[in-house]
Amino acid sequence: MISIQTRRELALTLAGRYGAACRPAKPRILDEFVATTGYARKYAISLLAELQEPAERLPRQRPRWYGDDVKGALLIAWAAANCICAKRLVPFLPELVPALERHGHLALVLPTFW
Repeated sequence: MISIQTRRELALTLAGRYGAACRPAKPRILDEFVATTGYARKYAISLLAELQEPAERLPRQRPRWYGDDVKGALLIAWAAANCICAKRLVPFLPELVPALERHGHLALVLPTFW
């Protein structure tokens, strides 16, 4: 039986190799790690995945459609609708937005091109 420190070092060294490996090679690396450490297979998968370097986020490919003013208005409407899911909120917006404007909770300014 190997020590916990040795298991940790082995996991750190194999995590990078496991993350960079192609799909057919991953089970071989995993089998080797499980046989050496005695860990359960699912735990070994989660441990090796956890220790990998986080992937860099790619920059956004396209600009956002809506600005912060639209996002703020939508948050107000969402909160007024008791935080319901988007699927149920969207059909309700044509009734909700005029009611919120009428009662002074929301003030929308339409863009100039409309």
